[in-house]
Amino acid sequence: MAIGYIVTFGLFVLGLAMLIKGSDLFVEAATRVAKGFGVSEFLIALVLASIATTLPEVTTSATAAYRGFSDIALGNAIGSALANIALILGVSSLIMPLDVDEIAWKNSLFMIGVTLYAWFLMRDLLISRVEGFSLILIYVGFLYYLYKKHITFEEAKEGKGNPKKEIAILFASGLIVVIGARLVVDSAVKIATALGVPKVVIGLTLVSIGTSLPEFANSLTATLKKIPNISVGNVVGANILDILMVIGIAALIRPIKVDHTIYTFSAPLTLLVMGILAISLRLNNRVGRKTSLVLLVLYAYFIYGLYF
Repeated sequence: MAIGYIVTFGLFVLGLAMLIKGSDLFVEAATRVAKGFGVSEFLIALVLASIATTLPEVTTSATAAYRGFSDIALGNAIGSALANIALILGVSSLIMPLDVDEIAWKNSLFMIGVTLYAWFLMRDLLISRVEGFSLILIYVGFLYYLYKKHITFEEAKEGKGNPKKEIAILFASGLIVVIGARLVVDSAVKIATALGVPKVVIGLTLVSIGTSLPEFANSLTATLKKIPNISVGNVVGANILDILMVIGIAALIRPIKVDHTIYTFSAPLTLLVMGILAISLRLNNRVGRKTSLVLLVLYAYFIYGLYF
């Protein structure tokens, strides 16, 4: 038994080390990709960074759906979206106010729109395969819109390195972060299960926070390196992915039975923190310390509401 605890702790430390180092490499690569293609750091974080760091949510929810644990699959997606803003941006902006490009608030409105749509789909406490497929189609359309409006691969500038190589580094470092997060998550879930914590609560808290560790590590690193566009862009992009792709893929694998707690408590609270973020970005293109305190208080309320 003692050896088992030692191994678990060792894996936790290893995972944490991979998170820290991988995040450092990840943020640096994202910055170089943005410069190489001549586009906003926010846009790179919104698309490439968010795809790389949302892999834990996608794989966790898809696996949970396949095994019939739809409460974990949906709880993971909604819980991650809430944690990304209320906890991750809350902590990051408490350390340092995050000033971002104007494009941020416009994409935050899209984030709110797709979350409202997903919440509407939950009204009968079931997300069908057709509804899940509609979420995936919206994300494909979103990527196409961004590609046509903002990205031209021929714009890669000389003297800015090799952008394609940097993209490879971006995803490789993202994989390191994902593996590190997985090592941390698995031990936490085993402990919670042994203590008899309900699966929906595990999905909304431990799994969602654990699978959000890549976003947490990357956003915190970007904040400390004074690259707020990557910090905020990663979170907004990850939330769009959580709602559209994580829920969409899980529902496509197996229709999701929606727990009443998610529909009446977690999803509305997620929409509330998204609204607060959007208003803050619209007013001054910034997530300041006052906003961060409000977000952190709301996340504390969320945890209290689930456990007490």
